[in-house]
Amino acid sequence: MFHVELMSKAKPNKILQATDYLASREIFNIHWDDERQIAWTDVQHLETLDPYYESSEYISHQSKPHSLIQQLYVRARYLMLNYKYMLLKKHINPNSHILDVGCGTGSFLSYMRKKGFQVHGVEKNAKARNFCLENNLDVETTETNLSPNSFDAITLWHVLEHLPKPEMHLSNYLNLLKSNGILAIAVPNFESHDLIYYQNAWAALDVPRHLWHFTPKGLINMANQNGFELVKKKPLRLDVFYISYLSEKNVGKSFPLLRGILKGMGFSLKTFFTSKHSSWVYVFKKQTL
Repeated sequence: MFHVELMSKAKPNKILQATDYLASREIFNIHWDDERQIAWTDVQHLETLDPYYESSEYISHQSKPHSLIQQLYVRARYLMLNYKYMLLKKHINPNSHILDVGCGTGSFLSYMRKKGFQVHGVEKNAKARNFCLENNLDVETTETNLSPNSFDAITLWHVLEHLPKPEMHLSNYLNLLKSNGILAIAVPNFESHDLIYYQNAWAALDVPRHLWHFTPKGLINMANQNGFELVKKKPLRLDVFYISYLSEKNVGKSFPLLRGILKGMGFSLKTFFTSKHSSWVYVFKKQTL
């Protein structure tokens, strides 16, 4: 049976029932953990999540875009690559060693390699990993064989919410990072304007692939408890448009792309007053004694 830490406990505080719009149309319960200030998806009945990633619409595992939406997504992704590079270069030196966990088909690794960094990846999906290997990228299946104190930066771009035991992984990353290394984590914001508006149709719930749904307080507390302290928190401003488009599709609206763009603009304007962005990227460093 597929195991997610904490889910062996009783299941109080069910707050949402969300549909898997990507692969199966199954409905999953989402529960709130008030102590940790995060929510979690109940998947205890599942043996594995692998079939839920087998979809032509799962873009991070696609080497080539096919539809117009996929092409737009890939173009936006390249804009975000520079944003991520500019964020990281303030904290690490040129030629530093970077580990990207859940690297997909390696777009971030390839971009950072062109910028002069030593890049390494972890990717479970065989198709995506093989694409990386074909492009001479150093990508492992798991973190198990990586050496301690090897990396100047570890990045997880919308990956932590997929991991069954995030706290265990955070502990591993603490061990893998050099003493002055940084950890960058991007996750959807469970307090965002688009979540409040779309509720159980919010595409960033992405059940059952997203096992965890983080508030800023919840993620920062989890990182603190596993040896990290926050350095910087920045929004991923383009995410809201793609999430709004998918959410409009989920509720069956006509012209979902146009409506998603307009809704995304509205949510973005609200963030100037509330900071409830669709996604955040958090930069952490090891706690000082």
